[in-house]
Amino acid sequence: MKPKQANKRYLSTMLGASGGYLGSVFGVSFAHDHLIDGSAAGILLSLVPGIFICLMLFSVWRYLKEVDEVVRHQLTQALLAGLFSLLALSGGWGLVELFNDSLPRLPVFFAFPVFFATFGLVSAIRYKRCV
Repeated sequence: MKPKQANKRYLSTMLGASGGYLGSVFGVSFAHDHLIDGSAAGILLSLVPGIFICLMLFSVWRYLKEVDEVVRHQLTQALLAGLFSLLALSGGWGLVELFNDSLPRLPVFFAFPVFFATFGLVSAIRYKRCV
């Protein structure tokens, strides 16, 4: 596959999955107010955004397989920077939460946006790439 085709397919899949993720999060948030907490419907509905998370991760994985070694190396470096940032933030804040009961708890939900935001920033700043 040509690099231009791989980029186009990656961006279209990623943007579609991101839009689906945002829409499903807002939809589930709205529907949650009208469902009984802990009901089977509520639990199943809460899993819908996870489908779009899996689609975004699949998109990155497929793109890694389709590009050349240089782009693969750059993408892997950006992914590692996102992972290391997430580990540092979660480990550091986890210790702060452990020893200070007065501070707010950071939900695990934020791990996904922190990872992808760092990954995107490193890709854009260091490698001048939007992917």
